[in-house]
Amino acid sequence: MDWNSALNAEIYDLFVRERSVYEWLNRRLVELAELEQADHILDLACGTGATVLACLRAMPARAEIVGIDASEAMIRVAQANVHDPRASFVRTPASELEGLPGPFQRVVCCAAFWQFPSAGAVFRALASHAPEGSRFVFNVPAERVQGETSTIHPIQAALITEIERESGRSFGGQPTLVDPEHLRTRGSESGFRLLEARRLVYEANQGELFELMSIPAMIGPLTEHLDEIGRDRLLERVRRRIDADQQVEVPWIYFIFER
Repeated sequence: MDWNSALNAEIYDLFVRERSVYEWLNRRLVELAELEQADHILDLACGTGATVLACLRAMPARAEIVGIDASEAMIRVAQANVHDPRASFVRTPASELEGLPGPFQRVVCCAAFWQFPSAGAVFRALASHAPEGSRFVFNVPAERVQGETSTIHPIQAALITEIERESGRSFGGQPTLVDPEHLRTRGSESGFRLLEARRLVYEANQGELFELMSIPAMIGPLTEHLDEIGRDRLLERVRRRIDADQQVEVPWIYFIFER
C-alpha cells in the first residue's frame, strides 16, 4: 500500500491525531522557521494537514500558506481537516512548483525530506519561489543522517528479526543516509546557505513507534514479499516482543537553510 491510498491516508491521519510525535515535530519546526515576518508560507509534503495547522497557529493573521503533496489521498484528507481560508492545498511533487502563488518567505517540510528522490531538484524548484532572506526548515530522523548517532530501539531489532525469519535471509533494508555535506552543496548551488543542523530529541514509548510502523505505507517497503495477512502476522509477532510502555529517545536533525 502506497502513500496515495485512501485507506493509508486515513490510518496515517488517525495516528497523527492520537499520538504526539507529529505535534512535537511540528512545534519545533514552526519555532525554527520563524514565521512572524512571513506573508507566504509553503509546506512541502503536507500530508493530511498537521504542519499547516501548526503554521496557522503561529503565522501572522495576514499571511497565507500553501500545502503541497504528491498524494491526492493525502490532499483530500488535509482539505477536510483544515478550514482556515488562509490555507490552500495543491497536489504536486516538491520538485515541481510551477504555477504556485508566491514568493514564499518561509518553506517547511516535516518528516518527509529524505523520501524525496532528489534533494537538488527540490532546492532548484525552490530557487524560483523563495526570495532573498527566505528560510527553509526541514527535519530528518538522526538514524537517517550520515555522521549522527542513534540507538537501535527494541522495535527496530524485533522488526529485523521477524523480517529475517519470514524471508529466510539477512535483512537488506538499511536506509540510504542523508549526507549533510551533500545537502549543503545542493543548497548552495541554488542560493541556499545552511545555517544550522540542530539535534533535538523526542521522548516516546515503544507502543507509539509500533503504531507508526504499522501504518501501511511505513511498513510496506520492508515487507514487500508479504501479502496483507502475512504483514499483519509479522506485526503481531513484533508487538509481542516489545514492551509498549518502555520509554526511548528518538533524535531528529533539523536543517535550517537561508537564501
